[in-house]
Amino acid sequence: MAFDPVQEDCLRLILANMERDGVQLLQDPLYIERATDVFQKDPSPLIHTDRERSFHLVAKATELIDYRAPFAATEAEAEEQANAAEAYLREAVELDPRNWDAQRMLATLQSSCDDELIAYLLDHKQDVASDAAGLIEQASNPYEAEFARDLGQRPHQRWIAALASRFLIAGQYRKALSYAEEGLAVSPTDLAGVRHTGMLAMAKLEVAPEELQRYRTRHAVAYQITGQGPSRRGHTGGHKPDAWSLIAQMSLAYRAFDFAGATTALRTLMRVYPHAEMPLYFQTEFPDGAFARVNVQPGSEDELVIALSEATPLLQEGMGTPDSASFALWIAEHELVQQALGAQDAHMRPEAHGNAHGGEA
Repeated sequence: MAFDPVQEDCLRLILANMERDGVQLLQDPLYIERATDVFQKDPSPLIHTDRERSFHLVAKATELIDYRAPFAATEAEAEEQANAAEAYLREAVELDPRNWDAQRMLATLQSSCDDELIAYLLDHKQDVASDAAGLIEQASNPYEAEFARDLGQRPHQRWIAALASRFLIAGQYRKALSYAEEGLAVSPTDLAGVRHTGMLAMAKLEVAPEELQRYRTRHAVAYQITGQGPSRRGHTGGHKPDAWSLIAQMSLAYRAFDFAGATTALRTLMRVYPHAEMPLYFQTEFPDGAFARVNVQPGSEDELVIALSEATPLLQEGMGTPDSASFALWIAEHELVQQALGAQDAHMRPEAHGNAHGGEA
């Protein structure tokens, strides 16, 4: 699971309008459906305050910078979208200086290096936490209480997740793990997916393999969350292994020269993620989301692409050595990956389809 900025914008606006109109769902059970239809056609009628407009601009900026710019046909087009997103964020901050998502995203776009961004995130971390706590303390009606418990806490969750991610990129793995643990303490269900950052940090710290399972067990509530909700089986760490966990497991085995164990993890990864061979071979780096981790379907090829991109610090191990025996190369050239690529090539060749029935003219 991940944060969906458009869905979150919709939920915020509907809840705010329910409060304004004094809507009781028991008396008007179709209100949310009608309001959702309005939002999908044109959100403007639902926007009444600066705070509401501010977050709506964050959602618009996210659509540009996280979901369109990475796929722009040219650098000029990507830059144009980034500039438009920055303009939205500037306006969002002017409308609501306490819009911490807008502030964080703007700092992300404007920071010249990771150290500068990390310093900013640390400087304002307590302000974000205080605002989140204040929402709960100051809630004076059921609508405000509902917002404070869930939607109002999410900027704080994203702030901590951003710190964990940036420390991982900066090579400060213990701090990355520490903030991952903090994020999981703040939100055990972990919509931010900070558990994945913690998993990669543990692999970089070369913990014992058993520590990975203990970590999943310790945060079982987060690991039981799937795209549709809690795991039906209810096992500890109940749903199928995710890409981040399997990459971490594979990395630990590889670094311990346990190539059989690494191969087992790779085989599991390819079973869990069908058509994994192309992402595993190319290992494309995907830009980190400015709003949050990009929202994709759990268990999809897109999720694997994102996990591999975030695992770049692991994949690059060994690069620059005389034989260039990097973890990335080991994966790309592994027999399992190469066989899957060969099978895909054979399937795609027109002559393979032409000879499928073996008949002669």
